[in-house]
Amino acid sequence: MRGNKTLLIVVVVIVLLLLVAVGGIFLLQTPSVEEPEGEETPMAEYVPSDFTEIVVSSQNIPMGMLINIEDFAVELQAWPNDYLPRQHYTNLSEVDGKYARMNIPLGMPVMPNMLTTGADTLSMPGSAASFFSPSNRVAYAIPMDTQGAVAWAIKPGDRVDVIAAIKMISVDPEFQSPYPINFLALPSSDEAIDEEIIRGEYITGRFETFPNDQSALIYATSTIEQIIVQLTVQDAIVWHIGLWEDTDLPAGPAPAPAPAQPENDEGGAPNIMGGMQQQQTTDEPIIIEEPYRDVEPITLLVTREDAMILKYLLEMGADLDFVLRPSGFQDMVIQPQPVWSRYLIDKYQYPETLGNLPVAPQPIRVPLTVPPLETPPPD
Repeated sequence: MRGNKTLLIVVVVIVLLLLVAVGGIFLLQTPSVEEPEGEETPMAEYVPSDFTEIVVSSQNIPMGMLINIEDFAVELQAWPNDYLPRQHYTNLSEVDGKYARMNIPLGMPVMPNMLTTGADTLSMPGSAASFFSPSNRVAYAIPMDTQGAVAWAIKPGDRVDVIAAIKMISVDPEFQSPYPINFLALPSSDEAIDEEIIRGEYITGRFETFPNDQSALIYATSTIEQIIVQLTVQDAIVWHIGLWEDTDLPAGPAPAPAPAQPENDEGGAPNIMGGMQQQQTTDEPIIIEEPYRDVEPITLLVTREDAMILKYLLEMGADLDFVLRPSGFQDMVIQPQPVWSRYLIDKYQYPETLGNLPVAPQPIRVPLTVPPLETPPPD
């Protein structure tokens, strides 16, 4: 009997140990929840403040890229006011036509220190003129006067066509030299050489016989130079006007501070009306816009072929003028006929003969020119 009781006690102990182990495992797997002693206020969810639409990059913008709103490189996006950048843009037009000073990743708010214009790219790596778009163009500068620059109505970003006026003269087809042409007479071996008759000028003309049977050579003493005007380089982009060293407009001196005035009891300076006058100070410089000179270098963005055409026209002494394209008419190329005396006679029905004699146009007066701006004498 005693042995049975001992066995029963052992079984009961083993069962109790198993129950304790199972209970411990259950407690370990069940998270403990402490009941609040009192009424606890539930955690408030974060509710963002009002939103403001700011300019955000809608694509990865590389450094030096020209930002055009037509290319959808930027967009307006609602941004929480609590997380607004200290400086930001709220209008797409504020960034249109500017260049990326750095790489701007997708979704990044566009801030003023990320952008630059053609005037302040001098502080960026490389030359200022290398930050432009499209990449299939090159920058080329040509001198232009007031009349040719549309009375300085053109501004950076405008698109212009270039018209060129050149003179055509008659030349010998073999030597490509104007008339008259020099000649050297070669005497026969039995003739004496006379320096006065063996050298001379070859004069072109025609032989005619007068009524008295006298033969004569009819030749011209002068020729008329034909002026040809043609539209050459088209859709060139005005990149800059003036020298690149003077891109920034000259800033005048800061305004002189107002003289000190006695303060009243409230700390303000009384004005003549007896009210409070707030002393205003500003760090903004006064911008003084100077007029363009009569002749300024104009930097154009053109194709490489157009740059060579402009170079040739400049070297040959052609008279160049700009014509301003209307906004929105880019990449449109039209090649009209060249304008010269024959064109005007045919188009406007000028008479071809006067008194049964052929005619040729002659200038009436010297073309008008705009006088240069008066410059103040040096100090």
